[in-house]
Amino acid sequence: MLWTGSGEQQARNSLRQALVDIRRLFPSTGNEAIRIEGNADTIWVVANDNEADIWIFDRNCQADDGASLAAAADLYRGDLLDGLPSPGEIDEWLAPLRANYTRKALDLAERLSLLPELGEREEQACERLAERLVTSDPCAEQAHRALIRVFRRHGRTNDAFRQFLACKEALKRELGVEPEEATRALIERIEAPMELKGSIADYGQPEAELSRLWKRRRLALSFRCRKSRRSRSCRSRT
Repeated sequence: MLWTGSGEQQARNSLRQALVDIRRLFPSTGNEAIRIEGNADTIWVVANDNEADIWIFDRNCQADDGASLAAAADLYRGDLLDGLPSPGEIDEWLAPLRANYTRKALDLAERLSLLPELGEREEQACERLAERLVTSDPCAEQAHRALIRVFRRHGRTNDAFRQFLACKEALKRELGVEPEEATRALIERIEAPMELKGSIADYGQPEAELSRLWKRRRLALSFRCRKSRRSRSCRSRT
């Protein structure tokens, strides 16, 4: 996997030199935070719980409090070992690990945005994480939803609509699909018709989509009102 372009003897020599370099970088002194252990067949790295950011990230993701989740969000900087020069075989080996941590980051952004009480630090960590995820993958719908929720908390309706449209256009362009119902619902529940009109004027072509969402919401409200009136009428007859 590491020296696929070399002959067997040259690969063995390269492995031997790599092991020498690793042991030199991590000497065994008895009280080191990171050390190398192994036997005749295998070597591995041993470290304290707080020496590897990936372990800290995993531990904080398992917590329920906003401070721990925000700390995990601040640790995520992109794909696992992104930018590390490596042969294709290593990239193939890393692919499922990278996909797993991307899913964890997406879930983390959504969990942070759904906290009933979001402090300033937690909110900033959530927004930064969601922006990094959207930059990496414009079709990351969970990250778009997290940003929409953050914008709604501050009444930034135009920004919420802008984020929805960015999500919708990316999904249409890259995958040929529409946003999920959970994403559309975040926009439909915004009760600000005047701001909606202003946003529609800003975005031109996507006007039909926003108009359709608002009409659908008004029809739903109208239906609930008629149902409520019929219910009161029935009670009065009885």
